[in-house]
Amino acid sequence: MHANSSVLDHDLPAPTERSRRGISIVWIIPLVAALIAAWLAYTTLAEKGPTITIEFKTAQGLEAGKTKVKYKDVEVGHVTDVRLADNLSHIIVTAEMVKGAEPYMNDGTRFWIVRPRIGVGGISGLSTLVSGAHVEVDPGEGDAIGTFVGLEEPPLVGSDVAGREFVLRAERLGSVSRGSPIHYRGLEVGEILGIELDVDGQGVTFHAFVEAPYDMLVSEQTRFWNVSGIDFELGANGVSLSTGSLQSMLIGGIAFDTPVTAEVNRPAEAGTAFALFDNLKSISEAAFTETVPYLVHFEGSVRGLHVGAPVEFRGMKVGQVTDIRLVYDTEADSLDIPVVIGIEPERVGIVGDVAFDTADEHAVMAHLIEQGLRAQLASGSLLTGELLVSLDFHDDQTVAALNYDQHHPEIPTVPSDLEGLTRSVSDVVNQIAALPIEDIGADIKHILESVDALVSSPETQQSPTSLKGALDDVRDLIAKVDGQTGPLMAALLNALESADLTLNQATATLTSAENMVGEGSQVRFGLDNTLTEISGAARSIRIFADYLERHPEALIRGK
Repeated sequence: MHANSSVLDHDLPAPTERSRRGISIVWIIPLVAALIAAWLAYTTLAEKGPTITIEFKTAQGLEAGKTKVKYKDVEVGHVTDVRLADNLSHIIVTAEMVKGAEPYMNDGTRFWIVRPRIGVGGISGLSTLVSGAHVEVDPGEGDAIGTFVGLEEPPLVGSDVAGREFVLRAERLGSVSRGSPIHYRGLEVGEILGIELDVDGQGVTFHAFVEAPYDMLVSEQTRFWNVSGIDFELGANGVSLSTGSLQSMLIGGIAFDTPVTAEVNRPAEAGTAFALFDNLKSISEAAFTETVPYLVHFEGSVRGLHVGAPVEFRGMKVGQVTDIRLVYDTEADSLDIPVVIGIEPERVGIVGDVAFDTADEHAVMAHLIEQGLRAQLASGSLLTGELLVSLDFHDDQTVAALNYDQHHPEIPTVPSDLEGLTRSVSDVVNQIAALPIEDIGADIKHILESVDALVSSPETQQSPTSLKGALDDVRDLIAKVDGQTGPLMAALLNALESADLTLNQATATLTSAENMVGEGSQVRFGLDNTLTEISGAARSIRIFADYLERHPEALIRGK
């Protein structure tokens, strides 16, 4: 048994040690897992869009992990973080955008929070009452950036809306506001994007957007004017009332048009600046830029004449009043009211050859004054009492010339029709006031008293009775001799009967007269009252005449 074991041990090879080469199969599993993780990470990063930050003043309605970023109601990202800035002045919102959004993340892109709003354009964002607020994006163009400043108000025009923006400038804001419509011949073609005060504080700048294809209607000769609210004017030219659309009356508006006489009608470049006029009427006034000042002096009151009142020649406006002031002349120790008017020579055309120097700006006026041209105050409106300055020829005036002794050349004047009317009425009132009303009343009263004394005397009252007795005696006599006188006596009897009838009527008449003018009669009472009223009227006429002398304008306007 032992011998066999030795043989076997002798036959077996001796063990040798070998080193293992390669990776153990045990490491294949974690290696595959790492590769899968790397692939998943690469895939995730490859599908991930850019991460941006947006600054807002408030974070109302925003929640990290819930608030979406949308473009035309399509989700293009989501908010991942909402935090305060270090200086607590604003909110920093971090948003992760979808893949492919990189080309649109530039300095022309705009972000704003969509929430329920009420503005001039109506109510918007009502859907967020159910779904919650979200961040809206409007892609633009420009250089790529990663930090944006969000808008507090949604833009009125999207970047995908074709059109051009223009600049309008005015002295004051008026009724125009952000979102006010822009009209062309009554059709809404744009709106006001924004309003800002000029750097020097002397005006207001409006950013106006006109949609395509209407923006091609805007040329360098285009005029813009304000059509906001109700334009009501009550002046020397009467009452003027103009309104725009109902929308412009409520929220303001602007209109534009291009003159048909424009020589060049090429579309204006984007950003072209235009003047914004107060109304359509002011556009025509702005066409006259040259003004020549003249001085006029009017006798009497100038109440109703104000700066801006028109200067007209037979109804055609040729200028306006530029200054009215009260001046004290120390040498003459008197007060004067000089009126300065500005004549606009561009309103007057000259046809044919002239015999004076056209280079002199006063030559035309001097020539016309020699021909009888005079200035006169005239009523512009009886309703408002406004006055204007009227220029016209007066043949009955003495020869005069343009006076160069003043600071401005002085145009001679004539009394106004109102002053002539006032003087005529004043003369009539003075003549009435000069009548001896009290003496006339006393004479009438004396006459009435004499008539009353005559009617009331005993002799007058007894005369009908005595006359009747005499007639009775005559009648008896006639009866006695009736048979003897025959036809003659019959005729005499008829005559006496007629006389008797006449006397009876006279008696009745005297009795009626006594009842009318006697003591306590109605006529007597009425005459006394009439005399009293005539005396009162005389005093009132004197007072009225005195008042008219002091205030002649009361004839037109009243007290």
